[in-house]
Amino acid sequence: MIQDALSSRDDCTLTKRKRKTQQSIVDKLKRQPRLRLPQMQDIAGCRIVVQGGSQVVQQINGLIKYVFASQQWQVEPKIRDKDGYRAIHIIVKADKKFYEIQLRTYAQDIWANLIESLCDEKNTLKYGGTRREEPLMNRLKLLADRFLEIDQKAHEVIYDDYREQIKEAIRDVLSD
Repeated sequence: MIQDALSSRDDCTLTKRKRKTQQSIVDKLKRQPRLRLPQMQDIAGCRIVVQGGSQVVQQINGLIKYVFASQQWQVEPKIRDKDGYRAIHIIVKADKKFYEIQLRTYAQDIWANLIESLCDEKNTLKYGGTRREEPLMNRLKLLADRFLEIDQKAHEVIYDDYREQIKEAIRDVLSD
């Protein structure tokens, strides 16, 4: 359904995502002791990376919500904005099963992938960091804020310039 809805657009990529790994599920249940497995909404789903900023993400968000709602699926959008991580998560439910669709701008995707690549085996950085990781996490939050500014104005520039602004922000914030 998502591929059909986005087939006429050339400004996003649909990234298929495997189901959550068993270890990932166990880790999440430990982090959120009140959560029960049947309530977990992100075991299956996909990610859409938008080649542009906030305005394009909002357009695609509206389109996807419409597509699922028109099929009588329950649709619940959630905006995630914590510790620098930003994305729109659309939770759809059909037949007592949840599916999560993540919408990210290109900049948000770079940020999230950077965090993933810097994580250790305990993934502490991914969830706000430890005291030892605080200086790095502060820089990463600053980078996320710079990306937000870039995303909010992305519709005013061509895609190549948008990508260059992202590279500049990375150099400015992370170089030392």
